[in-house]
Amino acid sequence: MHTQQRNHFFQTITRSTRRRAFVVLVMTGIHLVTTMNLPACPFCSAVSLTFTQEIDQSEVAVVAQLVEGPDAESLKPTSQGPLPKGRFKIVEILKGGDLAEAAGLLGPDAETIEAILLEDKPLGGMFLLLAIEPPKLFWSSPITLGPESAAYLRKLQDLPKAGAGRLAFFQDYLEYSDETMARDAYDEFAVAPYADVRGLRDQMHPEKLLAWIENPKVQSSRRRLYATMLGVCGSNQDADRIEAILRGKDSELRVGLDALIACFVTLRGSRGLDQIDELFLTKSDKEIPFTETYAAVMALRFLGEETEIVPRARVLESLERLLDQPKLADLVIADLARWEDWSALAKLEKLFAEANADNIFVREPIANYMKACPLPEAVDALERLRTIDPEAVRRAATLAGFALSQSAAVDGTALRESGDEDDGATKPSVTDSVDTVLTEDEAVMEHEDLAIAKKIAPVLADEDATDDQIPTDSESSEGSPDAQATSHSRTPPAGRDEIFDRTRIVRWGAWAVIVLIVAAMARIVMRPTGKPG
Repeated sequence: MHTQQRNHFFQTITRSTRRRAFVVLVMTGIHLVTTMNLPACPFCSAVSLTFTQEIDQSEVAVVAQLVEGPDAESLKPTSQGPLPKGRFKIVEILKGGDLAEAAGLLGPDAETIEAILLEDKPLGGMFLLLAIEPPKLFWSSPITLGPESAAYLRKLQDLPKAGAGRLAFFQDYLEYSDETMARDAYDEFAVAPYADVRGLRDQMHPEKLLAWIENPKVQSSRRRLYATMLGVCGSNQDADRIEAILRGKDSELRVGLDALIACFVTLRGSRGLDQIDELFLTKSDKEIPFTETYAAVMALRFLGEETEIVPRARVLESLERLLDQPKLADLVIADLARWEDWSALAKLEKLFAEANADNIFVREPIANYMKACPLPEAVDALERLRTIDPEAVRRAATLAGFALSQSAAVDGTALRESGDEDDGATKPSVTDSVDTVLTEDEAVMEHEDLAIAKKIAPVLADEDATDDQIPTDSESSEGSPDAQATSHSRTPPAGRDEIFDRTRIVRWGAWAVIVLIVAAMARIVMRPTGKPG
């Protein structure tokens, strides 16, 4: 949007239009947070809302034809007038036909739809138009449709709401010639639960998936999806070709490494995990880039949570290899605690005591590990840790209390009321074991943190794709994890490596941003127009 046009828009907008914009903004913000909570494909991130999501959020959805484009002068960067608009004629109703009819948009004397159009589009082109706030409908920006898109949109109405049957339809449009439909098909897989992807196994085409994975022109996000799907339906021979990518030097094919590693181990089993240990987790003569180690950890988390191909005990064995590398140990400590592996207690106490400026960040997750551990030895170990670095233990108490309160809210139980329904005995909760070693000040701090956290609804989500979190080689080498790991001054990825994980911080941050935006828009809505009456 041109700067001058944008300024003019906000100067001339009416109070009614402000209210509509406010409603749309709130709806969008709520959707952004709620969609982040979906148990989506483990290594995929949706590019945008799917067509189905767009239509579900609207009250009227139509396929419309452009009959009058915006004035050429209004499209120029120097234009001072109103925002450029086009006029559209309804060709097909997808949703809300009664509302469109009530607005006078159907029938022989139907009015045209006027919507903002910031680009010059050919007359006769087809678009998806969405509207809210009947009876005077407020229309979105037009979404360009290809020649086959209208038929595609019609088919969406008859699909199951979820499950493998729904994904079977979209599978046929992956890497389709019409990019709009191919993008929508990918996004449908990206937001689908992994269980639904597994349910499609017998209908998948491993030869196509392998060809796409080995094609350097395929987008990295889509390669992740195809690797995830191949892990469901592939064979041991397919694993050989994935191994060639893992051992190769083609950086384009190795993008989406976490999904490729998970695919390889899923197809090869525990034997494949031995090779992953060698390539990405074991300290050797060659330097292993931090991004590759991190991708391997992400793959191991997936294997431990979502599959039973490799026993969790074997996954933990691989994770524990990083405890021998002090600068990387923080990546896995929270995983050990979450999966109740308490065999590393002595090793972690030693790591805490020997931490220096290069890996001092490891102390908080170790303290949280000790708090979560139910063994009596952990209580004694935590007391010794407090004498070494009381501030680290204090910080860990605050972060762990906030994170644990969210977990309790998810379970629908109070943190201090976890019990066994079978025998009626009350078991000590994680925070009960923490309280036995907290100082009086720390206990007060933890109590206040829990009280605040319990008032906020939990916002949870699965791990995001690591490409969105770890800088690529094309980014500044000064801030990249590879460069930092090489210089032995890596800043750890905050939160993922502690019980108070980064995913939840992002979600709480999203809520905070939305609240601030809503407050700002509310002020605009209520601001006097300067006119009497």
